[in-house]
Amino acid sequence: MLQQLINALFQIIILALFFYLILRLLRGTPGMLMLGVVVVAIPVLNLLAYVLELNVLEWLLSRMMGIMPLFLLIIFQSEIRRLLTFLGRHRFQVFKRLASEKKKQSQLAMIDELVDCVCAFTVHPHWVWEKGGERPGRVKGKKVFYNTGALIAIESAPRLNEYIERGASVNAKVSSLLLQSIFYKGTPLHDGGVIIRNNTIVAAACQFPAATHIESSPIHTRHNAAIGLSDLIPDVTVIVVSEETGNVSVTTRQGQLEIMDGPRHFRNVLCRKLGVHEARRRFKEPEKNTKAARFLDKILATVTSDEQPPPAKGDASSGN
Repeated sequence: MLQQLINALFQIIILALFFYLILRLLRGTPGMLMLGVVVVAIPVLNLLAYVLELNVLEWLLSRMMGIMPLFLLIIFQSEIRRLLTFLGRHRFQVFKRLASEKKKQSQLAMIDELVDCVCAFTVHPHWVWEKGGERPGRVKGKKVFYNTGALIAIESAPRLNEYIERGASVNAKVSSLLLQSIFYKGTPLHDGGVIIRNNTIVAAACQFPAATHIESSPIHTRHNAAIGLSDLIPDVTVIVVSEETGNVSVTTRQGQLEIMDGPRHFRNVLCRKLGVHEARRRFKEPEKNTKAARFLDKILATVTSDEQPPPAKGDASSGN
């Protein structure tokens, strides 16, 4: 029963779209008036012939229905020509739009995986992830957290072949869990960069060039490599997660690092840099003065105290 209902609805939708296209092409033309006359006159005449028992007229109308397709082709030949011209002109645009929409959805899925991954890498209280689960570094029964460093380069054009050849080949779909496995501190691939091409992780453990115009003392290794790669190839988008501070940064075309305020800001920046419009907002940023944020700030202050005695309640609140 359900299958028959779905089949009937599908046929109704197809017929509705067909008649909508016909009426749209005939709108404002003489063919629209003729179509109205044909659609209205024939049923009315059939009804009159049946009610008044006009057998001859009913016989003629039944015979006319057999030649009606040829009759319509003759009357609407100019409109049919317009329809065929329209379909021939716009068919490639339809396929192009479908391909563009598929690519956009694939890029949005990749961006969502990157946001989920980065939210798992940083223990900053203002980064909230949607998929849930334990953060990396959490020991069951203990409130122990640590940041996970990461370096991810996203190609906009195939210009990183030199670094891909030197790294470890992966060729896997972008996944938050896979990226977490790669950058986990106990794995041999964590000490390097990941390269993403066409929404695919093509290589890991890649060594990027260091920036030459920046002193090494205030800049960490990953940040230095991100700026160096951005200076060499400006259209590459590089994401850096600091293992020390948990800050998430994205390179700009000016060879600088822009620190992200949270998952929504990070997602919007990726959509803008990758040319993805109409971004879906899935992530919510908590207010900075919520109880959860203050509670996590106290936990981070306790963990980063290097085994010192926990500060008093008044000191912890004043430090945040």
